[in-house]
Amino acid sequence: MNTSSTHFRLAHKIYDEAFKPSQAPSCNLYLYVSPKFIRVGVADMSRNKFVALEDYELISVFTPVQLSEQLSLIAEGSSLLQDHRWQTVRVSISNQHFTLVPETLFDPAHQSDYLRLHSEFSSQEDVVLNYKHNGLEAVNIFAVEGVVYRMVQSLFPERPVQFVHLTSTLIGSVMHQFGPNTERNLAIYVERNYVTVLVVSDQGLEFCNIFHYLSPEDFIYYIIFVMQEQKMNPEQGTITVWGDITHDSSLFSILQKYIRHVRFGKKPIDVEYSYKFNDLFEHRYFEIYSLHFCE
Repeated sequence: MNTSSTHFRLAHKIYDEAFKPSQAPSCNLYLYVSPKFIRVGVADMSRNKFVALEDYELISVFTPVQLSEQLSLIAEGSSLLQDHRWQTVRVSISNQHFTLVPETLFDPAHQSDYLRLHSEFSSQEDVVLNYKHNGLEAVNIFAVEGVVYRMVQSLFPERPVQFVHLTSTLIGSVMHQFGPNTERNLAIYVERNYVTVLVVSDQGLEFCNIFHYLSPEDFIYYIIFVMQEQKMNPEQGTITVWGDITHDSSLFSILQKYIRHVRFGKKPIDVEYSYKFNDLFEHRYFEIYSLHFCE
């Protein structure tokens, strides 16, 4: 019996009427884990269609141990996280402990050394993993807090769990969304206190980083900084926005103040969604939908 205190609330729960637990072996389960949210999605692979979503907002969660405790509590009440029969279990980890290296330079024996050059992670407590981007000829090396890694593994003892970093899910999905012949584009994914900034073009991925912000002024500073470094004109370029941001938020207002063309992104293409998802903003839950396009 878990004696931890509950520090989460269920923000959304969506189930297609046609989805039944018995269908789990033909479905993929996608899990997004961050210090602010834990989200669960289900895609019916036989129909290539999202059929379920659970969104849990975390409250006063500050450490990896607390995060793992809340994940355990959520799993106790979620039938999705109690089922072990999924075709594939894929987990997206949100943190700043990642780096991208060319595939030709990647040596698995030294992946911790590569990551240590760009991130302060705990070699004793964290687990270092990697994800290969076949289309980019690059490898994303990232760290997962050990207690979170072990908790996720314990939820699915009968299935191999594929871990990917949030940036990998976003890179794959954004490039899929824009297509191979795209002009140079800047895309951002907004989390609470974090923003991921991507620059993509017909040449592939040109820039990717995650910035921590505490105010709208911090938020816009990092975006303008990237645009300047990448020689993109705020008066001419278009920014596409996904994530936890709304039309009437201070973050969106400051984007519109400094950048002429700002638009919200759409749900990923080439996958269908239950009509139950129609009431959600198109730009929300991009991190869950994007897991569908990982390999």
